[in-house]
Amino acid sequence: MMKKKSLLMCSLLLTLLAWGPSVHAQTHDEALSGSSGSLDRLLTMLNTMTDEQKAYARANWLVAPEEYANTHDHPSAFVVSPSPTPDTQTGNECAACSSAYLLRFYGEDVNGVALYHQPTFPCKYDGGAFPRCFKILFEQQYHDYTTAYYTGTTDDLKNAVSRGIPVIALVFTGQTLHYVPVVGYDETHFFIQDSVEEYRNVTGNPAYNERIDTATWDKMWNIPIESCQRLFVVVNKR
Repeated sequence: MMKKKSLLMCSLLLTLLAWGPSVHAQTHDEALSGSSGSLDRLLTMLNTMTDEQKAYARANWLVAPEEYANTHDHPSAFVVSPSPTPDTQTGNECAACSSAYLLRFYGEDVNGVALYHQPTFPCKYDGGAFPRCFKILFEQQYHDYTTAYYTGTTDDLKNAVSRGIPVIALVFTGQTLHYVPVVGYDETHFFIQDSVEEYRNVTGNPAYNERIDTATWDKMWNIPIESCQRLFVVVNKR
C-alpha cells in the first residue's frame, strides 16, 4: 500500500482537476516549462483542504499500482485498431472520455461527456475524478471488465499498447492532470486520441489525433510524486 504521505500528496495533485476547465498552452513544451512552479503552487493547496476533503481523497484514490511485468516483445511501431472517434470534452471530463473511448472500443455505445455528468459516475471531485473511478466504473457498473493499475517505463507502456488495447495514462500537462487513451507509438512518438481539442496536432488520421515525442511524453508522464509517476491503466474485457 502506498504511504499515507504519498497518498495525500497524490490526492492534492488531483485537486487540480477540479479547478474549472483547463487553460491549455499552445504546445506541451511551453506548458511543461512552467510545471515546477505549478506543482509548487499546487502543493501549497494542502493547507486549504478540509479534513473531509482529505478523507474523501484517500478513499477514492487507489491501491498502490503494480510494476508492469514486461513479458512481451513489442514491435518497433504499433497502432491499435479499431480506433473509435474520441469525445471532445467541454470541462474536466477526461476520465469519463477516456473510459468511454475504451467502452466504444469494446462495442459499447457511450458518450464520455454524458457519462461523466451521470450521477453514478464514480469518484468525482469538484469537476475531476480520482483514478479509482476506472475500477469502479468498469468492474462494478459495467461488470464485464477488469482493470489493472501499473507503473513502468516508456518501453513498458509500448509493451502494453502493442497487445492491441488502448491504455489510459495519467499525465501532467504543466497546468492540469489529464487522462488520455494511448493508442500507438513508433520509435520517436506516442499516439493519443485526446479529448481536449486544443491539444490535437494531427488531422485527417482516424487512428489518432495527437503525436507527442517520446522525450516530452516522458516528462509529462513522470509526475514527480510517488504513485503518480508513469501511471497507466489497462482495461480488459472478461
